[in-house]
Amino acid sequence: MKKKFINLAVTACLCFSLLSCASNNPNSKMVTAAQNFLESLDANQKAKVYADFGSKERTSWVFLPDKYIKPEKKRFGLTLKEMNETQRQLGFNLLNSALSEQGQMTVSKVRLLEAILLKLTQNPIRDKDLYYVSIFGIPSTETTWGWTFEGHHMSVNVTFVDGQHLSLTPAFYGSVPGVVTIGEHKGLQVLAGEENIARELAQSLSSAQLSKAAVFTEVPKDIFSLDHTKVARKEFDISKGLPYKEFNVRQQNLVKGIINVYIEKFRPELLNNLDNSPLSEIDSLVFVWVGSTVQGKPHYYRLVTPNHLLEYDNIQNGAMHPHAAWREFDGDFGEDLLLNHHSKHHHK
Repeated sequence: MKKKFINLAVTACLCFSLLSCASNNPNSKMVTAAQNFLESLDANQKAKVYADFGSKERTSWVFLPDKYIKPEKKRFGLTLKEMNETQRQLGFNLLNSALSEQGQMTVSKVRLLEAILLKLTQNPIRDKDLYYVSIFGIPSTETTWGWTFEGHHMSVNVTFVDGQHLSLTPAFYGSVPGVVTIGEHKGLQVLAGEENIARELAQSLSSAQLSKAAVFTEVPKDIFSLDHTKVARKEFDISKGLPYKEFNVRQQNLVKGIINVYIEKFRPELLNNLDNSPLSEIDSLVFVWVGSTVQGKPHYYRLVTPNHLLEYDNIQNGAMHPHAAWREFDGDFGEDLLLNHHSKHHHK
């Protein structure tokens, strides 16, 4: 029955002109990529990949290695390891239908670090192919559906509501080590932009600005939002921190640079389709920095707008284990879009 519905959705999409699909709906490329991927799988593989949109698995995400996931110690989805070469490429085609070149490079570097760590430690939890693809709902340019690509230190979550309205959060990347210090990949820094531009901003602050940005005295153990399904807005008081309007022009450009590093991992046509973004709310933004401004020392920062949170820490393992996340207070997994959809549907 599911396959019948999926094929019907593909047929419906193909009824549109290619020009219309390409120009008006950024969902169309993903529909094609998702369908090609699903059609390449056998029945057992599909059962691992596919679930209804209402499944609780859709909003369950985690950035830990499988070994530390409780209670099941595994994610929902099909791993790259369980796919043949063709299926693996089709899975990456789905991922790359959302990611820009910058985003694709970040994914490659995160997976490369897993391969390096496996070689160094012989620990099987370090595996560049232990990343999962999952699809929720029937892919279509008219329906509500989504997909996830996730594993250690990476979670990409894309949701379409009514085939048009788009959510790209939560989006998470991490890195161990923060900078590779030995071997053929010496100097590799996966989250270079997230860290280095923010440090440049922090180092440019006056004493008064830095005092206002430091809303607490000690660095936390991790990002506050962690892998919670919903971000607790009350933990990120937008009245506390250094407001965007108190930066000089150079500093404001650095703030924009930080934001772009986070969001431009996605394709521009997707970003243009968002109802709002951190950039559209930048006049209301506040910046928080806690910890040292010296490279290699523990630090934490966040950028907060009324609807968005960009959060970063580099604290663990001697400040060699950074985490970076783009979250929405009400919009992760398209929850605000779904609420609006249900409200209109109920009204009708």
